[in-house]
Amino acid sequence: MAEEDLIFEIEGVDDGRGNSGDDSDDEEQYLICPITDYDDHNQTNKLCNRNYLKGKFCETSSSPVRSFNVKDAWKHALEKAKHMPDPWAEFHLEEIETETATRYRYNAISGKWVEDEVLIKMAKQPFGRGAMRECYRTKKLSNFARHQQWKSASNYVAKRYIDSVDREVYFEDVRLQMDAKLWGEEYNRHKPPKQVDIMQMCILEMKNRPGKPLYHLEHYIEGKYIKYNSNSGFVRDENFRLTPQAFSHFTFERSAHQLIVVDIQGVGDLYTDPQIHTSSGTDFGDGNLGVRGMALFFHSHACNSICKKMGLTPFDLSLKEMEVLEHAQNLLKTAKTVLRGTEEVCGSPRVRTLSGSRPPALCRLSENSGDENVNDSMFDSLPCSPSSWWSPREEMLGRSPMGWTIFNEVDNLCSEHSCSFGERRMSESGGDSGCPSERRSELDGEFADRANSNARRYCESDEDSIRRDQHNEDKWNNYHASRAHSHWPSCVAVEVQRLNAIKEEKKIGQSILGKVHLAMVRYHEAGRFCNKLEEWDRGSAVFHLEHAALCGELEAIVALSLIYLQLPHHILTDVTVEDSELHRKTGFDYVLMAAEAGDRPSMIRAARAFDTGDSLGPDRAQDWKEALHWYSAALNMTDYDEGGEYDGTGDEPKCSLLARQAEIHMTGGFGTEPDPQAAGDLFTEAAEAAMASMKGKLANQYYQRAEEAWALMEE
Repeated sequence: MAEEDLIFEIEGVDDGRGNSGDDSDDEEQYLICPITDYDDHNQTNKLCNRNYLKGKFCETSSSPVRSFNVKDAWKHALEKAKHMPDPWAEFHLEEIETETATRYRYNAISGKWVEDEVLIKMAKQPFGRGAMRECYRTKKLSNFARHQQWKSASNYVAKRYIDSVDREVYFEDVRLQMDAKLWGEEYNRHKPPKQVDIMQMCILEMKNRPGKPLYHLEHYIEGKYIKYNSNSGFVRDENFRLTPQAFSHFTFERSAHQLIVVDIQGVGDLYTDPQIHTSSGTDFGDGNLGVRGMALFFHSHACNSICKKMGLTPFDLSLKEMEVLEHAQNLLKTAKTVLRGTEEVCGSPRVRTLSGSRPPALCRLSENSGDENVNDSMFDSLPCSPSSWWSPREEMLGRSPMGWTIFNEVDNLCSEHSCSFGERRMSESGGDSGCPSERRSELDGEFADRANSNARRYCESDEDSIRRDQHNEDKWNNYHASRAHSHWPSCVAVEVQRLNAIKEEKKIGQSILGKVHLAMVRYHEAGRFCNKLEEWDRGSAVFHLEHAALCGELEAIVALSLIYLQLPHHILTDVTVEDSELHRKTGFDYVLMAAEAGDRPSMIRAARAFDTGDSLGPDRAQDWKEALHWYSAALNMTDYDEGGEYDGTGDEPKCSLLARQAEIHMTGGFGTEPDPQAAGDLFTEAAEAAMASMKGKLANQYYQRAEEAWALMEE
C-alpha cells in the first residue's frame, strides 16, 4: 500500500490536492485515531493533531526525520485490534445454549439467495426495543473456525418484528439493504470526500424453535447511532452532515430518476436500515413511497458542496421554498467536510463502474423512462435552470403567466468553501427504523447500543458478504450496457432538453421528474408543507404544476388549461386567476398541448374553440378546418370507460360530434368548402350512433338532416 493511499483512507488528512480545513466529524480540530495511531518510540497518543499527522504521513525518505512506516503502522493497528476488550463480555453469551440456524444471504448482483447453516448463541431477552422491532445480543461462530471458541466469536444483533408479519417481509428488507449497498459502492467510485457503506444483513431461520421464527442479523457496531434523514423528508439539524444528503441525491440522478436511497442512519458513514423509493412505488416494502417520497426528500434538501462538486444539479424549488430552506443553508456554512479535488462528476465516463452501468436493482424497476437511444452525454454541459426553457409561448420567458418565476437561480444555493464545525452527535434510544413504513422515519428514538463488531473482531471471509465470482462479474458487466454512465440531472431545464430528443408520442407521461413535481403539488394542496394554522403555499404549488407540465405530465397540462380558462378543475381547486385576454390565450395554449398529447376532452375543447372562435386569443382566428381536424381526432379515440362510452367533464357523445362535423360540411365557411355528400354521410353516421345510444328521436332528426344534405346535391 502506498503512503498516499493510506493518507486517502484516513478521513480529514489533506493530501495536498484539496482545500485545507477540518473534517465535519472532528472536534476541536483533532482527529481521533485509536487504532492506526503509531509512534516510532511506541508513545501513546490518543488524539493526533492534524499538523502532527501530516508530518508523520508525508515525510519522505530524504527528510531529516525518520519516514513513516506504513507496514509497521498496520501491524501495530492489527495487534491493537486483537487485544481490544469484548464490549459484551459482561453478558457471558458464551454460556448460552448453542443453536443451529439456517442462514439466508442475498447476492444483489445475481439476484439469488444462498443458504447454509451456522452456529449461534442468542440472548433470551432483548436489549433494545423500537416501535416495530426488538433486538437481541447474538454471537455467531465462523464457519471456518476449527474450535468452538465462543469468547472470540463475533458480536451480532438479531432483530425481529414485534408484531407478526409475513415471512416475505424479512426477505424484502434484506434485498432492499443489499441493493442499497450497491448504490453505496457506485457512489464511492466517484471519489467523494468521504466514502459510505451499507451494513451487510442476512436472515436467520431458527429451525429448532417452534414455528421456525425469522430474524435479521447484522454485525454489532460500537458507536453513536445517528439518523441523518428519513423516508418522509425530515433532516435533523443537530445531526446535519453533507455526505448522507449528497449520497441520497446522487442515487436519484445516477439511477436516471428511477429510485432514491433515503432514511440514512448509522454510525458515522456506515449506514443501516435504509429505504428505497422507486418511480413505480413497487418493491422494497410499504416504506416505498414512490415519487411522493422523492418529492419529500427534495422539499427538504439543499444542495451542498459535495453535490456541486459531483455535478449534481439542484431540484427546482420556488423562491418561497428556498427561503424556507434558508436555515439548512446556514447549516451548510458550518459543515466542515473537505473536498479533496479528486471527486468525479456523476456519470463521468472516467469513472470505472464494476458493471459499466447501473446496479441490477433497476432490473425490477420501470424501464420506460425515455428513449434508450438518447445519448446522455448531450446533457453534460447544459445549464441547470435557464429561463429560456419556458413554454408554450416564447414571449413569456422566465416567468409563468401567473407571475411566478418559472426557473429559480439555484447555482448560489451553497458556497464553494464551507466553514467547519465539530458535528454534534446524540445517542438516541427507544426507536427502530427497521420497519419499512413512513411512520418509522418520524420516530426520534434509535438504539444507543448499536451495531457492528469492534475492530478486534475483524470480519471473517464467510460472513454476510457473497464474493463476486466470474459468473457474477460477467452478469454485472453486461447488465444494461447501453445505459453506461447514465446521469439525468434533477432540474427541469435539462429534462426538457432530454424529452425534446424523444419522439413526440413518447414524451407524455415519461418523465419521472415531472411526476415528482406533480407530487409536490399534491403535498402543498394537502397542507403537508405548512403548519395546521397556516395557509398552504399556492404560489409554490402552481410553480411545481407548471414544471410538471413542462416535463410532459398530462394531468398538469390539463389542470393549467382549465385554471387559465376559468373552468372547474380537480387539482388546486382553490387556485383562480384573473379573467384576462392573456390568461385565456395561455389557457388555450395548454389546451392544444393537452390535445396533442391525446387528451380527448382537450381535443373537443380545441375543436369547439376553432369552431366558435371563443377563447382563441388575438393571435388566432376562427378556423373550421382546424375544428374538423380536432373533431375527427376526438372521434378516432379508442379508449373508452367501463360502460363503453366516454364520460368526462366537457365531453360529448359521438353522435353530437358527428352532427357538428356534418353541419360544417353542409354550410362551409372559415376555410372550408361546402360538401353536401360528406354532410349527408356524417348525418347518417350520427343517426346510427344515436340509435346505438337509445336516442331514437335524435336519430330521426339526424336522418332528416341527411336527406336535406343530399337534396342540396341534386340542386
